[in-house]
Amino acid sequence: MTTTFKVLGPLEVRHGGERVEVPAGLARVLLATLLLRANQTVTVDALVERLWDGRAGNPARARSTLHMVVTRLRQALGEANVVRTATNGYLAEVGPDALDLHRFRALAAEGRCAEALGLWRGEPLSDVRSDALHQEDVEPLREERLVVLERRIEADLAAGRAVDLVPELRALTKAYPLRERFWGQLVLALHRGDRQAEALAEYRAISERLVEELGVDPSQYLRAVHHTVLVGEPAPPAAPPAASTASTAWTALCQLPPETVDFVGREDLCKEAIALLTGRSGGTGVPVVAITGPPGGGKSAWTVRVAHALRDRFPDGQLFVRLDGAGRAPRDPGEVLAELLTAVGVASSAIPDRLEARAAAFRAHVADRAVLLVLDDAASVAQVRHLLPGTPGTAVLISSRRRLSGLPGVRVLRVPPLSPAMALDLLSLMIGADRVAAAGRAVDEVVEVCGGLPLALRIVGARLAARPSLPPAKLAARLVDERRRLDELAAGDLEVRASLEPSYEALAPEAALAFRRLGLLGAVDVASWVVRALTGLDDPEPAVEQLVEANLLEETGADATGEPRYRLHDVLAVYAAEMAAADDPAGNDAVLRAYFGVLTTLAEAASGRTTQSVDEVPLSPVEPSGVLPAREVERLTADGVAWLLAEQVALERAIEATARRGWAVESFRLYERAMRYLDVFVPNDRVIELAGVVERALRDAGEDRWAGRMRYHLAIQHIKASLDDELLGSLAECARGFGRDGDHAAEALALASLAHYGHLHTGVADVALARRAVEAARRSGVRSAACSARRELALMLAHSGRYEEALPHFDETLALCRELGNELAEVQFNHSVARCALQHGDLARAAEASARAVARIDVVDDLRGTGYVTSLAGRVAVATGRPAEGVRLATRAYRIFVEVGEGIGAANAAASIGEGYLALGRPADALAVLEPALREYGEVGTTLEVERMRRAFAEAGAAVGGTGGPAAP
Repeated sequence: MTTTFKVLGPLEVRHGGERVEVPAGLARVLLATLLLRANQTVTVDALVERLWDGRAGNPARARSTLHMVVTRLRQALGEANVVRTATNGYLAEVGPDALDLHRFRALAAEGRCAEALGLWRGEPLSDVRSDALHQEDVEPLREERLVVLERRIEADLAAGRAVDLVPELRALTKAYPLRERFWGQLVLALHRGDRQAEALAEYRAISERLVEELGVDPSQYLRAVHHTVLVGEPAPPAAPPAASTASTAWTALCQLPPETVDFVGREDLCKEAIALLTGRSGGTGVPVVAITGPPGGGKSAWTVRVAHALRDRFPDGQLFVRLDGAGRAPRDPGEVLAELLTAVGVASSAIPDRLEARAAAFRAHVADRAVLLVLDDAASVAQVRHLLPGTPGTAVLISSRRRLSGLPGVRVLRVPPLSPAMALDLLSLMIGADRVAAAGRAVDEVVEVCGGLPLALRIVGARLAARPSLPPAKLAARLVDERRRLDELAAGDLEVRASLEPSYEALAPEAALAFRRLGLLGAVDVASWVVRALTGLDDPEPAVEQLVEANLLEETGADATGEPRYRLHDVLAVYAAEMAAADDPAGNDAVLRAYFGVLTTLAEAASGRTTQSVDEVPLSPVEPSGVLPAREVERLTADGVAWLLAEQVALERAIEATARRGWAVESFRLYERAMRYLDVFVPNDRVIELAGVVERALRDAGEDRWAGRMRYHLAIQHIKASLDDELLGSLAECARGFGRDGDHAAEALALASLAHYGHLHTGVADVALARRAVEAARRSGVRSAACSARRELALMLAHSGRYEEALPHFDETLALCRELGNELAEVQFNHSVARCALQHGDLARAAEASARAVARIDVVDDLRGTGYVTSLAGRVAVATGRPAEGVRLATRAYRIFVEVGEGIGAANAAASIGEGYLALGRPADALAVLEPALREYGEVGTTLEVERMRRAFAEAGAAVGGTGGPAAP
C-alpha cells in the first residue's frame, strides 16, 4: 500500500487511502520539519532548535524529550512511518511521488504550473504550531507558490485569456501591493482587453507607490510593459528567466577581491559549492551556501575563489560585501543594504529609511537577474536574513565563523584544515620546493604545530620568504614551544592571536570559561562530561553548543559509550591555555586537580565493571570526587570496557600530567585503575614508560609504599616481554618490601608471581615459596589473594611431581573462585588444572578442564587470558589426536600474543603450532612458523617453552632433510 504526505495545506498523512492521525504538538512539528527536508539528515541540535522555537531551557533534557517524540511519532504513523535514524540526527525517507511538495516542484519545472498550483490546499502546514517553522520554512514556500502563479498567469496571457485574468490580478495586486510582476500582468491584461486607459492608470499607481514607499523606479519588466501599452510592440518576457534579462539600464559589475595566488587544495569542496549554487534547474528558491570554519581557516580566501569560478554563471554581476562579523561591531544590515543599493545604481537620496523597505528595494533591483551575492564574515542569521534576494537566478555565498544553521534553505560547508600534503604544497609555493625539500623533518614539524591552519602557515611562509637565510629548523624549534608559539605566528599585519581574539571576546561568560578550561588539557578529544568537570557548570551543554557554533570547538563524533566528543584545534588549544593562564593562574591547578579527581572516580567505577583477575594487587583506596553526581558516574561507566577504551588517551595523558606536576599519588591511582584493563591495548613499551614515570614521581615524593607497588608493576610488565634473573630478583625484592610494609596481599601476589615465573625460567618448582605466598595471603585476609596463592601452590606441587597432593589444593582454589563469584578466576583455575593434567598424562582431565576454560573465557572479555587459554587448548588438542584443531587454536593465540606484545605467550603458542604441524605430517609448515618465532622469542627466558620450540624445530628440520639445529636468534 502506498503512503502519501501533504504539506501544501494542513499536514496530512494517508496510508492505503486511509488518513493517519498525527499527534498535535511536538510530533507534528517534527514530522513537518523532516518532510520539508525530505531525504536529508536533520541534526538533533537543529530539531531541538525547531521544536522548542529556540527556547529550549535545558538542551540535554530537550534531546531526551526529542527521542521520546520520535518514538511517539513512529508509533502514531505505524506502517506509514518514514522516520529513519541517521548519524547525529533523523530523516524522512520518502519517494519522489509520495510528497506533494516534491510533485509541486516537479510539475513547475515541467511548465505544468496550473497542475502544480492545484496541489495547494491552503496555507502550508496551517495546523502545525511553530513560529520558527512558519517564519523560516513556510515563508519561502509561499514565495515559491507566487513564482509559479506568475508563470501560470503568463501562460494564460499567452493563450489569449487576458480578460478573464483581470479580476484575479486585481485581487493579487491588492494582496501583494509591491509585487511588480502581478502589476505588470494586470497592465498587460487590461491592455489586451482594449482597456488602455485603465492599463496606464494602473502603471501610474504602481510607479508612484514604488517611489513613495521604496524610493525606486519601476523595474525593467514594468517599464517594458508600459512601453508595450504605449506603442503596441510585442509583450515583454513571459516569465522570470533563469538567466540574465539585463537591459541597458543595468550595469553588470564585479566587486570580488582578487583571488589568492597561492591557494592550494580543497578542490572537492569547491566543486560541491559550485554545484549547490548552480544546480537547481527549474527550482523556485534562491540557493544559499554558507562557508564556515575556525578563525584563520581560510574561509574568506576560499569563498572568493569559489565566487571567481562562478563569474560566467552570473553574468549580471557579482556583489561583494564585508560584514565584519568577527569584530566587536558587526555591520548593521540596514547599512549594508544601503551599500548594496548604491552599488546597483540607486541614488543615495532614493534609498528608503526603514530596514524592511531597503530589503524590498534591493530584492526589486536584482529580481530576475543572474547575480551572485557574496557576504563575507557574517556574524549571525539575523544580520544576513534581510540581505537575501527573492527570485531565482540569483545565488548567495556566505562566509562566517558561525554555522548559520538557522538560515532558511542554507547549505553549510565546513572548511577543514589543510592536510599535511596540502600544507607542504602551500609552503613550497611561498618559499620554493627546493628549500622545503632541503629542510626535511623541520618543515614537517612546522606543518604539525600549525595544525593545517592556513593563516598560521602563511605567516610561517612569509617569515621564511622574507629571510632566505633563516633555517626552517630554527623557526620550527621556536614554534614547538607552546609558550611562545602565538608570539612566533605573527608577520606584518598577519597575526594568529589577533585573528582568534574577536571570536573569543564574542563568547558568553560560561562559553568563554569552558574554552579557557579546555585549553588546560590541550588539543585532545574530550567527552561532554569533561566540560562539566572543568567548569563546575551544572549544565555545560549551552556553553559547548556556543563553542561549536562559533567553530572554536570541533565535534569529532560519538565515542563507544555514545557520548559526543569534541576537540580544540591545535592552535586554538594554545590560545585557550594562554587565556586560562591570564585569567586565573593560581586557580588552574585546582581546576586540573578536580578534573583528575573526576577522571579517577570514573576510572574506579569503570574498572569495577570489568573482569577482575585475582592475580592483581588490590587497588589503593581513593576518595570519590563529588563533582559529578553518582547517577552520572553510573551512567557514563555502565559499560566499563567501553568507557576505558574511549578515554584511553585521556587517561595516559592524565597519568603523565599528574606525575609531572608532582601529584604522585594521584598519578599512581590513575595508573593502577586504567592499566588494570588497558595494558592489553596500550603497547607494552608505552605501559612500561608510564609505569616508570609514576614510580619515579612516587619515589621523589617519598611515597615508598606506593613506589614499591609500582616497581612490582614494572617488573611484571617487563616479564611479559622477556624473563631473566634480574627480573626475578626484582620480584623477590618487591616481596620483601611488601612484607616489611605489612602489605601482605601484595606480598602474597609477589611471592606467587616469583614462584610462577621462576618455574617458567628455570624449570624448578619452588613449593616452599608458594607456601609462603599462601601464608601471606592468610595474614592479609584478602580472599582474591588467597585464591591466587592457593592456585599457585597447587601448580608448584604438580610441577614438582606431586600431582595427587596438588589436587586438594585445586579443589580449595575452585571453592574460593566460586565464593568470590569471579568468572576469570575460575577460568584461570581450569587453565591451571589442564596444564598440570597434560603434564602428567591425564589427558581426559586436561581436555575437560581446557574445554571449561575455553567456554568461559569469551564471557569474561580478557584478551590476554584468551590468548593463554586458547594456546593451551591448542596444545591439548594436539595431545588428544586433533592436530588440525590444535594448529588453528594455537595460531589464534599466537596472533593475540604478537598483538599485545606478550613474548612468553608467543613462545608457548609457537611451540604448539610447530607440534601440531608435525603431528599432521607438515614439517615445512612447522619450520615456516618456528624459524621466525625462534628469532623473535628465542631469548624470552622461559626455559620450558623455548625448549619446546627448539625440539619441534629440530624435528621439522630433520624431516625435511635439513640440519634441524636451532635457528639463529
